[in-house]
Amino acid sequence: MTTRPSPAPALPGLAGQIAEALGKSLTVAELYGPVGGPVYHELTADDTNEVRDLLALLRPRRGPVLELACGSGRLTVPLLAAGHEVTGVDTSKSLLSTLRARMTEPAAQRLSRRLTLVEADMCTLDLGRSFSTVLLGTTTIGLVPPHRRPDFFRRVHDHLEPEGVFVLSAHAPSAGADGGPGDTLRPWTTPGAVNFLIERADTDREQRHVAILRVSDTGSPLLLTSTVHVPSTKALTGELTGAGFVVDAVQPARPTTAAPAELSIVIARRTA
Repeated sequence: MTTRPSPAPALPGLAGQIAEALGKSLTVAELYGPVGGPVYHELTADDTNEVRDLLALLRPRRGPVLELACGSGRLTVPLLAAGHEVTGVDTSKSLLSTLRARMTEPAAQRLSRRLTLVEADMCTLDLGRSFSTVLLGTTTIGLVPPHRRPDFFRRVHDHLEPEGVFVLSAHAPSAGADGGPGDTLRPWTTPGAVNFLIERADTDREQRHVAILRVSDTGSPLLLTSTVHVPSTKALTGELTGAGFVVDAVQPARPTTAAPAELSIVIARRTA
């Protein structure tokens, strides 16, 4: 994935209260780093949010796919299974190692022949080749700072063939959501651990602070943190147009049983 922001020295809201209360008994780490990567994979590996939509959009397309922020392969493996040739890019050594291990499993070995993995920062990427499709899923655009997005979009543009398509998903809070700050808490269990997803939006809703509190049967409690930007689809379409794209559509992702429809999918095209 792209360069990850470091955890804030003073965590906001409930996550900060937990960190203060548990003190030195709590391990605080970056969500996508070496400590958090395996936990992130465990919690998201079975998440099918946006998968159906992206596979449907890419079904008629031919040619290689560049998947940015591929992580541990939540989208990569379905893309390979659908017959696409994929180059996956991520900065997380931990998540890429998990994906490589997944590709050695018997059911995935035949798919691995169509996969190339690159450890690199997608914001400074220069692969020296072009692709039919560039994909950035899982609302990862929120990890690109606003001042870097225009240059990032130009780099994506340069990696596309003429008439190539850039598909990205963005967080789209429901219209009735409270615009003020406040914590939401969602618990779920995994083998040997109880996890709590804590999310907090800034007052202007331009950033979301995400934390996962993990209490396991062994080891100290773990708090994994990240801060993501929440660009509006209007801002994204304007920046994409400025980078030379034609925005063909903005559509909501279909909800799944595990997630509400709070994703927008933006489809942009590089003209000839």
